Amino acid sequence: MENEFKEEIEALETLKEYNVKVVKALKEIIPELKGEKREDTDEFLQHIFKGINWEIQVLNGTMKYLNREKEVVAKDSTNEMIIKLNEAVNDKNDEKIVGVIEGDLLPFLEKLNEI
Repeated sequence: MENEFKEEIEALETLKEYNVKVVKALKEIIPELKGEKREDTDEFLQHIFKGINWEIQVLNGTMKYLNREKEVVAKDSTNEMIIKLNEAVNDKNDEKIVGVIEGDLLPFLEKLNEI
């Protein structure tokens, strides 16, 4: 069974290392989105979102391993969070974006570091 999940384990180890950087970046951009906007805030946010998209792809590819004994990552609630984030971004509403980041995304990503 361990051999079956070898690639998933390696992917999750890489995800965990990368996720620490994404969490740090999100915490750095929150004040900017709350009003201390800089010239490169929007570009920085797009880079963060690219990283989050990669993380979601890794999670989708490792869901069978993660949830093999019990549900560790709930796909439905994760999808709902991503939809909320997409809606806030599409609305170009920094206040909504921060709300999703602080209320949903950061707690989710910080929990990933514990897996």
